[in-house]
Amino acid sequence: MLTWSPDYRHSFVKACNLVGEFVGASISPAYIIDDSGTLLVLVTDEVTADRLGEGYRTMPVVQHVRPPWVNPGEWPVQAREILGTDAWLSLPDDFKVWFRETGIVASIHADGRHLGAVLLCFDGDFTLTQPVREYLRLACRILGSAIYRWQAAAREREIGALQERRRLAEELHDDISQQVANLGYRVDAALIDHGSGDAALVGQDLQDLQELVLGLKRSLRHQMLGLRADAITGAGSFLASVREQLDHFCGQFDLPVEFICPWGDAADRIPLDIATQLLRVLQEGLVNAYRHSHATHVAIRLFGTSTKVRMEIEDDGIGFDPGVVPASRMGVRIMRQRMEQIDGSLQVQPATPRGTILVAEAPVHYLSASPLRLEVKA
Repeated sequence: MLTWSPDYRHSFVKACNLVGEFVGASISPAYIIDDSGTLLVLVTDEVTADRLGEGYRTMPVVQHVRPPWVNPGEWPVQAREILGTDAWLSLPDDFKVWFRETGIVASIHADGRHLGAVLLCFDGDFTLTQPVREYLRLACRILGSAIYRWQAAAREREIGALQERRRLAEELHDDISQQVANLGYRVDAALIDHGSGDAALVGQDLQDLQELVLGLKRSLRHQMLGLRADAITGAGSFLASVREQLDHFCGQFDLPVEFICPWGDAADRIPLDIATQLLRVLQEGLVNAYRHSHATHVAIRLFGTSTKVRMEIEDDGIGFDPGVVPASRMGVRIMRQRMEQIDGSLQVQPATPRGTILVAEAPVHYLSASPLRLEVKA
């Protein structure tokens, strides 16, 4: 079985079926080379997959990706043209039963790379003419270009996810190290006060330590939520990731959040690097609204055009002047650095009649397609 992005898998299978219908094939399954380069993985509808049998969910590349099926010109090849060759004689007998001597292998290719093939099978007789050969070569080049773009997009997302994990590791180290150091200083102060015998000071020290420990726990939960959010964004919908994070925040802090997105589903086309940074800025902004602004309501607004994305986080809290934020408060600085990573900006503005608005903006350069991941399930 395959795990693909459902919409793109469906469209790819439909395209292969249309190619088959055009030439009169009874079935037109496709086989795509997997990431390891060792297996051809079946991509078709379940009816066709059942017809081929469980044994043909995958096939070894070494047995099937060979001349003359694969040739320098990437031309389609019909079995009846090569019946006396080792390429035909070495095929399994049960494969020949459904592929038949009229079957055609049409190579899927792009950028000089062989990516797989569409197998066209006929119930009756069929002769591969030159016009049909040229049509299949062009159609499979178009299919190959789509797969190539999907694979390139998937690779970009993987690279983005790796960069984000490195970034998160740095932030985790800075934030947690700072809090642990502060905790250590407070422990030292508590020991000094204990030595002085001042019970009131010791009581205050213990209260401060308790608050620091609670803050450290919140920070750890905050970072773990970020790890989870990054994983979700790398795997699927940006909007779904935003909504899940808002639901988690509301449930954890009991603070109502309003989400407004006039942009609609177009927001899911944001490239991974931008989506990831926006999600982490959203996470940091929400925690700031709870921890520092003492807000009772937060509004999240997401807008976009063909060239820019804008996210606003508005709370009704006490507000603050970013110019006089203590150095120990790294949240705004981290959010600003995140936006600068994607050539964006972060502004902190007073809200009306009270509270704070964080405005995160970034230019957007869209990918031609979202990634399509291909995996073989055990």
